[in-house]
Amino acid sequence: MNSFPSLIVLKTGAIVGGVALSNYEVGRRLEYRIRDLFRRNGYFVVRAAQSKPIDLVCLRNGRSVLVECKAGGSFLGKERKKELLELAKQAGAAVVLARRRRRIVELTDLGSGRLLRPENLLDL
Repeated sequence: MNSFPSLIVLKTGAIVGGVALSNYEVGRRLEYRIRDLFRRNGYFVVRAAQSKPIDLVCLRNGRSVLVECKAGGSFLGKERKKELLELAKQAGAAVVLARRRRRIVELTDLGSGRLLRPENLLDL
């Protein structure tokens, strides 16, 4: 009899400390990272359950920013982008796409398409 436990193969997005993370865990880590970035810039941040209709809602001085997070190989399709822009228009909010690729986080203002730096978050 084999003394090794059965192997369970998961579709993973990352390996942290020798432990494979599920795509959900990778996405959640990115959401927490972006949440903390906005909080450090003075925003009140709410993480939406099951990411519906958006991952994060950030509020500061009467202004709203909606944040959609994408990690690893996931992408933002044309229809989803259209939905987000419409939601932002209805809410009178800016909408930001946060992407993580190889440990680098990229923030893009979906309305203008411009890349944002953390210090530009106050301008949204």
